[in-house]
Amino acid sequence: MNITKQELDNRLKLMRQKMFQNSLDGLIIFSDEYRSGNSTYFTNYKPINVIEESPQLITLVKNEDPVVFIGRLNAYAAQDKIPIADVRSISEIESQIGSVFSSISNDKSRIGIIGDNLLPIKIFDSIKNVLTDVEYVECGHLLSDIRSIKSDSEIKLLSKAASINDYVLSQIVDKCEVGMTEIQIAAEAEYIGRKLGSDLGSATVIMSGPNTNYPAWRPSNRKIEEGDFVMIDFNPSYENYCNDSGFTILMPGASDLKRKSVLSCHRIIKEIIPQIKPFTSSLTIYDSILERLEPLGFADNFTPYVSGRRGVGHGVGLDVVEEPDLSSTNDFEIKPNMTLAVKLDLHNIEGQGSRIEVVTHITDSGNNPLNKFILEAPDDISIL
Repeated sequence: MNITKQELDNRLKLMRQKMFQNSLDGLIIFSDEYRSGNSTYFTNYKPINVIEESPQLITLVKNEDPVVFIGRLNAYAAQDKIPIADVRSISEIESQIGSVFSSISNDKSRIGIIGDNLLPIKIFDSIKNVLTDVEYVECGHLLSDIRSIKSDSEIKLLSKAASINDYVLSQIVDKCEVGMTEIQIAAEAEYIGRKLGSDLGSATVIMSGPNTNYPAWRPSNRKIEEGDFVMIDFNPSYENYCNDSGFTILMPGASDLKRKSVLSCHRIIKEIIPQIKPFTSSLTIYDSILERLEPLGFADNFTPYVSGRRGVGHGVGLDVVEEPDLSSTNDFEIKPNMTLAVKLDLHNIEGQGSRIEVVTHITDSGNNPLNKFILEAPDDISIL
């Protein structure tokens, strides 16, 4: 089920082709531990953060062999685990980057930057201090376009991560009780997931009561109260591939309005997922959700949030959140072998909010949900 060396080699070959097609002489590809996908896509190695030891930077120069710069402590494992032979400490990048790019270090050369939103100024300055006479070009879309279309091996790993998350959600319903803290719920989810062999794809998001009105929240020591929404957004990864699924548990003693919102969200997700098809506009997902919310009176609880990025979902792969971006404004063509997290958020329902989210694999003719628990369970599964 693992990603093979042949697939990793093919990825580098395709990336190099993209580089030449866009008149670039070289590439700098950067990522860190928490958003490692740009580099992990080529190395199949995800660094661990040991006091600023998590950067991973790959260089491609013309047809020369790639070089990996990585945190000093991570370098020991990377040298043994990744298929790229030349692995160096990123702390020495300023003294070594010149030799790596020596064949193109002139004012006619163009170097593409992938991961410029993550690349620390200190590292970029170290590069620019040496490579002073080249043009730097942001070109993250070249890699995100490749990563958005998943291989059969990637789909298998994503399916495994989804099955783990499905089990976590099925169990957490029975463990969530009034009086528990958000941190305790997070501990239950992470314990179950890790017992099944998963890592954490991102921080676990557990929100309760008024905290659910935020789009994101770090679990706190707030105790769950009667009538609360408790939002479960657990994101396991399996062999570096992630899942992003969750729902909102409604504690006993809640109002009819909250109950209606939870039931509505479950029903809407079940209705729209089967309708997602390749070669259609991504905006149909937002339109379909809004069309169903309006007669229920929840449109105003939905539309303020989805005007921003990832309002109704996003791609999922090596990173929990990656391109493409599903929102009310980003229009792209849905393509076969994309894996999309589709979510429905409602806010300001009696001062609280809810979320439901599933990941589906776009096929040649429709889609195959990787998360099945929410879609197959009764609409009231999360109402206690």
